[in-house]
Amino acid sequence: MAQLRAAVTRDGPGSPAADLVEFLHDTNEEFTRLWELHEVGLHWSDTKRFVHPEIGRLDLYCQLLLEPDQGQSLLIFTATPGTEDEEKLALLKVLGLEKFTVATE
Repeated sequence: MAQLRAAVTRDGPGSPAADLVEFLHDTNEEFTRLWELHEVGLHWSDTKRFVHPEIGRLDLYCQLLLEPDQGQSLLIFTATPGTEDEEKLALLKVLGLEKFTVATE
């Protein structure tokens, strides 16, 4: 939300960001409620939980990197070293995009 607010401020009325805010105000009551709170703090890191169909739950550390001049952001997900989450994340590198089926007897 803070990044969208910054884009509207930077690019002004009629910008794609301003048009998006207007659309969301018109179609989403929750967005309007949150927007009116005017919270502007950025979260640079946080923990996110994912559930993968083959390996189960992963709790990963999420870090946000910004390049404000280019309007780009990058999310980096890592696991705490030595945890089961780290092992599961390493397993995902091996699994890749493979599809698995359950064998029936």
